[in-house]
Amino acid sequence: MRWSRRPATPLPAEPSCAQVAEVLQAYLDGELGPQDAGLVAAHLEHCERCQIEAATYERVIAAIRRQRPPAPPEVTDRLTRLLDELAPPDEGSSRP
Repeated sequence: MRWSRRPATPLPAEPSCAQVAEVLQAYLDGELGPQDAGLVAAHLEHCERCQIEAATYERVIAAIRRQRPPAPPEVTDRLTRLLDELAPPDEGSSRP
């Protein structure tokens, strides 16, 4: 899974967990447009799995922001790769 800053196409009316995961970082950073942000927020209201992923991401980012000096880009990249590896594949996905 790779996190995008913005979805390549608008999210469907009921996005899947995989579709939410792809734009979760942008959503939490306030970078999604209002329509997509609303769809992600609605999904998070009822999906415990995505709520946990969002909370984990927020804790990681908060920890990075507390660091003095700011984390070098290679550390952020390494953390992003780690989160990608830890994220479970979408149940409907053909990913291994």
